[in-house]
Amino acid sequence: MWNDLLGSNHGGSPSARNLSVLVWGLLFVGLTSAFAEDAKPNVILFMADDFGYECLSCDGSKDYQTPNLDRLAETGIRFEHCYANPVCTPSRDQIMTGRYNHRNYEGFGYLNPNETTFGNLLKQVGYRTAIVGKWQLSGDAQTVQDFGFENHCLWNMHAYKVDETGRQLPDPETWRNRYWAPALFIDGEWKLHSEDQYGPDICRDYALSFIDKHRDEPFFLYYPMMLTHDPFLPTPDSEGKGSQKENFTDMVEYTDKVVGQVINHLEELGLREKTLILFTGDNGTHRKITTQTVHGEIKGGKAEMTDAGTRVPFIINWPGTTPSGIVLEDLIDFSDFMPTLVELTGAKLPEDRVIDGRSFLPQIQGEKGNPRDWIFCHYWGNRGRTAEGSREFARDQRWKLYDDGQLFDIGNDPLEKSPLKELSPEAEAARQKLQKAIESLH
Repeated sequence: MWNDLLGSNHGGSPSARNLSVLVWGLLFVGLTSAFAEDAKPNVILFMADDFGYECLSCDGSKDYQTPNLDRLAETGIRFEHCYANPVCTPSRDQIMTGRYNHRNYEGFGYLNPNETTFGNLLKQVGYRTAIVGKWQLSGDAQTVQDFGFENHCLWNMHAYKVDETGRQLPDPETWRNRYWAPALFIDGEWKLHSEDQYGPDICRDYALSFIDKHRDEPFFLYYPMMLTHDPFLPTPDSEGKGSQKENFTDMVEYTDKVVGQVINHLEELGLREKTLILFTGDNGTHRKITTQTVHGEIKGGKAEMTDAGTRVPFIINWPGTTPSGIVLEDLIDFSDFMPTLVELTGAKLPEDRVIDGRSFLPQIQGEKGNPRDWIFCHYWGNRGRTAEGSREFARDQRWKLYDDGQLFDIGNDPLEKSPLKELSPEAEAARQKLQKAIESLH
């Protein structure tokens, strides 16, 4: 039958030979498509909330034990210089869109629906997509889908109420619960849970179910975690009611536990080598928390533009692809995540807007790549998009220049107490480089 249909190699009518070419062509396209889909890696991007660089024991913490994340670092890549924005919404806007906040930040708790996210782009190339954890970008179920996420289990979905100055007004307490008795928006429906239910557990279970459902096709799970934002409450593993610092310690370690549970699930399903894991934090730790590290004592700097407010942990792990136990000092900022995932998955960046990020896919694959010479941060402050309180900086690993001309030697002055007055030739060269960087973005 197949010989009759396809014709022989040495004869047959022209129509039969043409049909042969057509059928084999269709088979080739189908097989190529199947192989391409199979070759696409799964992607899980964890982003802990209010989780500065000092929160991981592999980054020098003495106060917290994070064995699962430490193991990811030991068998993958740990970056020393990853930078977010000082608070959550600006970081979320930037990491999802690949764009700096002077281009796309319009207010706290909001992302303009005209923006294109990594969810949109990965969905376009065949990924099943979900977002689990903290939203805080306004809108409704349709908004989440319009940003490219087919499924969701989210806290903080509804828009903020503000007074005439733009300050956030309080919400009814039951709708603010993220930990015990959480109010969650799950695939378009509000669900108020009981007092013995813990929000991070519900989100974890949803994430595991999403992985189960799509184990045989490429998936992208964006996991902006609820932990470790205040209020600092006991976790299911806590031994009773502790102090703020004791509870925060438990919350950090529970964050590590949840990541470990997801990793174990991937291993049980045989998906670990097909899945790229990325872990970071959205901004610095809460200012009420002080942490002892091998580098000295670090006071949380959330909402500040210092290292304590913007430097975050960053780990990449993909067995068989990432080199093992590598520590890189390459500069990474949150605009780089979208172009990296786009290059990884074969998606295409939008051509109708400026994308500020630079792909670090080569580093994931163990190559040198094209590391940045500087990163940039524009912070509007907590009062919306107004000139009052807005500030910018460009920096490299050592030098940091603000838009008001203040230059700091971060290597020797991490708390930025003393802007340099007299510049050495090295400092002047750094100032000129960073000044050109700021000017290039405007």
